Amino acid sequence: MTEHKRLDAEDFSNVWKDNQNTLASGLKLDLVEHLLRQRLSKELVDAKQRLIETMKFDQFDNSQEIKILDVGCGLGIDLMLVADEAIRLGKTVAIIGLDQNSTMIEEAKKLIDNQKNRLSSNISIQLIHGDLLQMEFHDDTFDIVRADLTLQHVDLPKALVEIRRVLKVHGRLIVLEAGADNIYSSDEVMLKTYDAIIPDRRDGGTAIRLQFMLPKVNFEIKSTTPIGFLNSGEFLASQDKDWNKIRGMGEIMVAKGVLSKEKSEDFQKRYIEACETNQIVTAAIIFIIEAAKFK
Repeated sequence: MTEHKRLDAEDFSNVWKDNQNTLASGLKLDLVEHLLRQRLSKELVDAKQRLIETMKFDQFDNSQEIKILDVGCGLGIDLMLVADEAIRLGKTVAIIGLDQNSTMIEEAKKLIDNQKNRLSSNISIQLIHGDLLQMEFHDDTFDIVRADLTLQHVDLPKALVEIRRVLKVHGRLIVLEAGADNIYSSDEVMLKTYDAIIPDRRDGGTAIRLQFMLPKVNFEIKSTTPIGFLNSGEFLASQDKDWNKIRGMGEIMVAKGVLSKEKSEDFQKRYIEACETNQIVTAAIIFIIEAAKFK
């Protein structure tokens, strides 16, 4: 009996690691372009602003330096949002952005250098190239750990243990993650293929898993805010310039033996046509989760 194969979380995670963004065929997945286009979604921008508000800087004493870790900091855009909020409230913050991709770190450095005139003397930002699963920080270091659409790309149980280690007692984890999303279309062949190749979503996706996992590793969930997302085919087409992302997924599926080359090409063709004729919709719920570490 032939083993049924799917892509798994590690396949998606590996793309974000150093030197993994060029596939065997030479196709380059431009991760910088991808993240910039992702921010074209007004819903996502609004969700990130609500995440900033969930950090509740106003609850910290003005004399205290608030130590913040942003895991998977990407292009550094969110680090500047954190800094803006601290400046608005007159708080002193030390922000560390951590990312496993050196290109992301370099792009974040450029952004922060270009906008350093916005920063006041009570704001410090440091960027570190490193692995979330093996962080070189002391125990009980941070008041807040942020994770924006990052935990879906890593080994979640290991990540939570490591995050808990570096958080102070009563320190808070603020997460923006998606629950199980899905796509809808009149192309039943494309949908059947899609359902057969993606990681099994019966667990509800990262945001739903977190609801059950956090209490098991000594976190108390303080709040959960769901935000609905609905994207049209036209929007999906705008997110994947030259269809590099879907073509890259196709190459990964063929290389892993998830699909034959012919089936992969057929899936890509159907997906692109569905997007270009606006005959596809994606639906998801993104959750902002606030959890506090306790002894």
